Amino acid sequence: MSGSHAARSHTAVNAFGPSVTLHAQDADAPATALPVRVSVDNNHCELYAICQQEAPDVFDLGQDGRLRYDAAPDPSQTSAVRQAARCCPMQAITLTQETQR
Repeated sequence: MSGSHAARSHTAVNAFGPSVTLHAQDADAPATALPVRVSVDNNHCELYAICQQEAPDVFDLGQDGRLRYDAAPDPSQTSAVRQAARCCPMQAITLTQETQR
Protein backbone atom coordinates (compact mmCIF):
# COMPACT_ATOMS: atom_id res chain seq x y z
CA MET A 1 0.00 0.00 0.00
CA SER A 2 1.13 3.52 -0.60
CA GLY A 3 -0.05 7.03 -0.03
CA SER A 4 -2.27 8.20 2.79
CA HIS A 5 -4.21 4.92 2.88
CA ALA A 6 -1.19 2.86 3.93
CA ALA A 7 -1.48 1.16 7.31
CA ARG A 8 0.91 2.60 9.84
CA SER A 9 2.62 0.49 12.45
CA HIS A 10 5.23 0.89 15.14
CA THR A 11 7.51 -1.83 16.42
CA ALA A 12 8.41 -1.62 20.09
CA VAL A 13 11.42 -3.64 21.19
CA ASN A 14 11.29 -5.03 24.72
CA ALA A 15 14.70 -5.80 26.22
CA PHE A 16 13.13 -8.65 28.18
CA GLY A 17 11.19 -10.34 25.41
CA PRO A 18 10.09 -10.36 21.79
CA SER A 19 9.25 -7.33 19.70
CA VAL A 20 5.64 -6.23 19.69
CA THR A 21 4.11 -4.65 16.58
CA LEU A 22 1.46 -2.06 17.28
CA HIS A 23 -0.79 -1.09 14.40
CA ALA A 24 -2.30 2.34 13.97
CA GLN A 25 -5.73 1.20 15.19
CA ASP A 26 -4.13 0.20 18.53
CA ALA A 27 -3.72 3.90 19.26
CA ASP A 28 -7.46 4.52 18.94
CA ALA A 29 -9.46 5.66 21.94
CA PRO A 30 -9.67 2.98 24.64
CA ALA A 31 -13.42 2.59 24.15
CA THR A 32 -12.81 1.15 20.65
CA ALA A 33 -10.18 -1.36 21.79
CA LEU A 34 -10.94 -5.03 21.43
CA PRO A 35 -11.11 -6.91 24.71
CA VAL A 36 -8.26 -9.15 25.80
CA ARG A 37 -8.07 -12.14 28.12
CA VAL A 38 -5.27 -12.06 30.69
CA SER A 39 -3.43 -14.99 32.21
CA VAL A 40 -0.36 -15.01 34.44
CA ASP A 41 2.03 -17.96 34.68
CA ASN A 42 2.61 -18.24 38.43
CA ASN A 43 5.68 -20.42 37.77
CA HIS A 44 7.37 -17.47 36.05
CA CYS A 45 5.94 -14.51 38.00
CA GLU A 46 8.46 -13.16 40.52
CA LEU A 47 6.03 -10.58 42.00
CA TYR A 48 7.94 -7.47 40.89
CA ALA A 49 4.54 -5.69 40.61
CA ILE A 50 5.49 -3.81 37.46
CA CYS A 51 2.17 -4.95 36.02
CA GLN A 52 0.41 -3.25 38.93
CA GLN A 53 2.27 -0.02 38.19
CA GLU A 54 1.27 -0.15 34.51
CA ALA A 55 -2.35 -1.32 34.97
CA PRO A 56 -3.43 -0.80 38.59
CA ASP A 57 -7.11 -1.36 37.77
CA VAL A 58 -6.29 -4.86 36.49
CA PHE A 59 -3.36 -6.15 38.58
CA ASP A 60 -3.03 -6.02 42.36
CA LEU A 61 -0.18 -7.38 44.48
CA GLY A 62 -1.81 -7.90 47.87
CA GLN A 63 -0.18 -7.50 51.25
CA ASP A 64 -0.24 -11.29 51.49
CA GLY A 65 2.20 -11.42 48.53
CA ARG A 66 -0.33 -12.87 46.08
CA LEU A 67 -0.96 -11.36 42.66
CA ARG A 68 -4.61 -10.89 41.83
CA TYR A 69 -5.78 -9.81 38.40
CA ASP A 70 -8.88 -9.39 36.29
CA ALA A 71 -8.76 -12.12 33.64
CA ALA A 72 -11.28 -10.26 31.47
CA PRO A 73 -10.60 -6.54 31.97
CA ASP A 74 -12.76 -3.81 30.52
CA PRO A 75 -11.73 -2.94 26.94
CA SER A 76 -10.79 0.55 28.14
CA GLN A 77 -7.89 -1.13 30.01
CA THR A 78 -6.48 -2.90 26.92
CA SER A 79 -3.70 -0.39 26.30
CA ALA A 80 -2.53 -0.47 29.93
CA VAL A 81 -2.70 -4.28 30.04
CA ARG A 82 -0.61 -4.56 26.88
CA GLN A 83 1.97 -2.23 28.41
CA ALA A 84 2.01 -4.32 31.60
CA ALA A 85 2.64 -7.49 29.57
CA ARG A 86 5.45 -5.80 27.60
CA CYS A 87 7.10 -4.52 30.80
CA CYS A 88 6.97 -7.78 32.76
CA PRO A 89 10.65 -8.76 33.22
CA MET A 90 9.71 -12.44 33.53
CA GLN A 91 7.28 -12.34 30.55
CA ALA A 92 4.76 -14.11 32.78
CA ILE A 93 1.71 -12.32 31.37
CA THR A 94 -0.07 -13.78 28.36
CA LEU A 95 -2.74 -11.85 26.48
CA THR A 96 -5.25 -13.38 24.13
CA GLN A 97 -7.07 -11.00 21.82
CA GLU A 98 -10.81 -11.57 21.72
CA THR A 99 -12.48 -10.98 18.39
CA GLN A 100 -15.81 -9.32 17.90
CA ARG A 101 -18.28 -10.80 15.46
